[in-house]
Amino acid sequence: MGSLQVRILVTGSGGLVGSALMRTGSVQGLDRAALDITDVDAVSRVLDELRPDAVINAAAQAGVDRAETEPEWTRSVNTTAVGTLASRCAERGIRLVHLSTDYVLDYPACERLGETLEPNPKSTYARTKHEGEQRALAHSAVVVRLQWVFHPGAGGFFNYALKQMAQGAVVRLVTDQVGCPTPAAWLAPALVQIATTGPTGLFHLATQGEATAWEWIEAGARELGVSFVAEPAHRSDFDGAHRPARSCLDSAKVEAAWGIRLPDWRSALQTAVHSGDRLGAGVAP
Repeated sequence: MGSLQVRILVTGSGGLVGSALMRTGSVQGLDRAALDITDVDAVSRVLDELRPDAVINAAAQAGVDRAETEPEWTRSVNTTAVGTLASRCAERGIRLVHLSTDYVLDYPACERLGETLEPNPKSTYARTKHEGEQRALAHSAVVVRLQWVFHPGAGGFFNYALKQMAQGAVVRLVTDQVGCPTPAAWLAPALVQIATTGPTGLFHLATQGEATAWEWIEAGARELGVSFVAEPAHRSDFDGAHRPARSCLDSAKVEAAWGIRLPDWRSALQTAVHSGDRLGAGVAP
């Protein structure tokens, strides 16, 4: 199938990755108001009415701390609804690309995390995402794990931290948590390509290199011309759900399958910041 012939539907189009997918101009999207994926009848009706060739499921309950206080709702979105969507897509011959997270893996001694590692989720959020992966894979879907996704001007920690700094506040930044900051704008065209054709199964998709939260926000401040005013901290200094100390995804498998290789996180950040594809207004984010 050529990309021009493939009709791609994005669920969760109002979120960070969903919004980036919409900006590609290659998809049709439904946000939560238009389609609540926990509504079984609505899912079936939308698939029958729109008849997409592929679905990218960007809908999720992504609040890691919120998941600890609202576990039932989190599981309904991240697990149960994914299973329903996967089965309905399979019944109709629709290719499903379901988005997951690096949080399902927790191997602090591993330099890069590959798809063959046994999941070991350690938070409610991570467990529900892992269960969602299993349900999607059981119906021959594509599962793509992402990590540290951000977009200049959107929500999330990247923009919150830089906005605080732009206002003169000192931000506490973790120096002992390592990952691969990945701009949503780099993910979107790659996900469209994955939705168009290729194998099914589990894949990782992230930038190259690695960074602490301190290094990530410091680089963002430099690119945006914001004074970097920060105080070093450790993850253990903060309350909330467990986060992996080190979770750098190995994307070699997705490169072999589709020829997709995202750049080093620093150059990806520079492109994202200076591309003009920013949401909102103001000095930072």
